[in-house]
Amino acid sequence: MSAATGLSLLGIAAGLGVLLVAAGVIRREALPTTDDSGSGDYLRDLMAGAGIGLQRLAMADGRGSRRDEDLAITARTLEAHGLATASATLAGALVPLGLSTALSVAGLRLPPEVPLGCTILGAAAGLAGALLELRAAASNKRAAFRRSLSSWLDLVVLAQAGGMGVEGALDSASRISYDEPFSLIRAALEAGRHAGSTPWDTLARLGRELGVGELEELAASLGLAGSEGARIRSSLSAKAASLRRAQLSEAEAKANSTTERLFLPSIVLMLGFMVFLMYPAGVSLAHVL
Repeated sequence: MSAATGLSLLGIAAGLGVLLVAAGVIRREALPTTDDSGSGDYLRDLMAGAGIGLQRLAMADGRGSRRDEDLAITARTLEAHGLATASATLAGALVPLGLSTALSVAGLRLPPEVPLGCTILGAAAGLAGALLELRAAASNKRAAFRRSLSSWLDLVVLAQAGGMGVEGALDSASRISYDEPFSLIRAALEAGRHAGSTPWDTLARLGRELGVGELEELAASLGLAGSEGARIRSSLSAKAASLRRAQLSEAEAKANSTTERLFLPSIVLMLGFMVFLMYPAGVSLAHVL
């Protein structure tokens, strides 16, 4: 084994040792008590605790609340995300180590700093990848929630126009579909009704938990309108129209961005096609000259 590979292994072992020690403390705080009779479950808990520790280090600037919102909208647990984070970080560290070992076996000697630095960068890339994957999944979920929210508001307005009260219209519209956004709204309204909260307070709390600002704005509008059916109906109609306009603008912006990204590949394809057409004539002309 080369000195570079040995140094990389030593660094990984030291890092894993620190993470596992931290996981032993974090696991008591963040994870539910489990039966440690199975070594697989114990290792899973340690990995999850190490992942949570890595998240805390990466989110030292106070982004933990945003992570909680992302976990809520994606229906992921902190333990599952911690396990995914630890796995991605470990995989990112092992890939450069494996490559440096293969190069060492092939006879290519690298300075010790190169594989060690690549291992650290790989671990950082794996950690960042896990966090960015959660952020992207949460962004897609919120976009789908906003689309469903505008449809739900239209259904609420129709139910009110048919003579239903505010709470009845909100609940009835949430039972039209079993899609995830409708299910979240329906469950929140049921929990709020059992707790004695008003529908707008319940929706505002759900919006804060999921990180959906539009839902909080809707709840504020409902609270200002009070219990007057006509005022709430006009407020809901205006909010639904506003959501649809925002979605249309977002779709147009994405379409324009896609068109701009396709411009350069189209130019390259056209130039390649022209070279393909002109190549035979150029070869024939070269032979004549």
